[in-house]
Amino acid sequence: MKPSEFARVVERYIRPATFPIGFKLVKSQDEVPEKARRFEGITICQAYNMARRYRWTVYFDGDTTCPLGVVAYGFAEPDELYNSGELAYDAGYAASREVGVEFEKAVPKLNVGEYVGGFAFPLERDEAIPDFAVVYGTPGQILRFIHAVLHEKGGAFETKILGRAACSEYLESFIEKRPRFVVPCYGDRLFGLTQDDEVAFAFPWEMAEEIARNLEATHKRGIRYPIPSTALRLRMILPKSYEESMKNMKKSD
Repeated sequence: MKPSEFARVVERYIRPATFPIGFKLVKSQDEVPEKARRFEGITICQAYNMARRYRWTVYFDGDTTCPLGVVAYGFAEPDELYNSGELAYDAGYAASREVGVEFEKAVPKLNVGEYVGGFAFPLERDEAIPDFAVVYGTPGQILRFIHAVLHEKGGAFETKILGRAACSEYLESFIEKRPRFVVPCYGDRLFGLTQDDEVAFAFPWEMAEEIARNLEATHKRGIRYPIPSTALRLRMILPKSYEESMKNMKKSD
C-alpha cells in the first residue's frame, strides 16, 4: 500500500487535524530525500512535529539535542549520566537515581550504529515506504484505530506508557512489529507543541493495509468518527410558546 493511499483512508474516516506521518530510518545519506529539511539544535520530537504540522520532510540524527531520543534510535552509546539514572532523576521523573535507572531500562532501543539517521514525512507525499507510521488525534479519533486493529481478531488492545521519550514508543512499534497507543510525553508537549487533547497511534508499516481495510469495514458497520450522537436524533423539549406557535401554524395550513 502506498503511503498516500493510507493517508487518504485516514482523511476519509478519521480527519485528524495534522498530517499522518511516516518514519524512515536510513543507513546512508544517499537514502535521504534531497529536499529533506535539516535543523541544528532540535529534538527528534520537534522534527516529527514539524512534519505532521507543516507537511515537511524533516531529517534527524545524532546531532539532535535530546539524549533519550539519540540513545533510543541507536545514534550514540549511552554515557555514564544516562546509565546512572541521573537524567530521569534530574528532570524530576524519578524519586532517586536508582529509580531513574529503571526508567532508562524501559526505553526501547535500537542497536548502536544500526542506522545513521532517519526522516519523518507526511504520508501523502510518498517520500518512501516508511518503517513505521504515527497518527496524532483526539482520543475519539485514535479510538477508531483501536477498533481497526481488533476488528478481525477481537480481544483487547494492550500497550504500555512510559510518560517520557514518546519518540521511543513510536519506534517500539517498529522494533516489536505491533501497534502502540501512545500518550505523547512531557517533552513532546514542551518542545513539539503537542496539545493537551492529543494522543497518538503508531504502527509498523506492514500493518497499513490491515488497518486501512478495517477502518473502512467498521465505518460501514456504523462505528464512525465523528461519533453520531443519539442526542441529535431526540425530540427536544421546547418552550410552551414555541409549541403553541407550531400548533397555530399547522392549523393555518
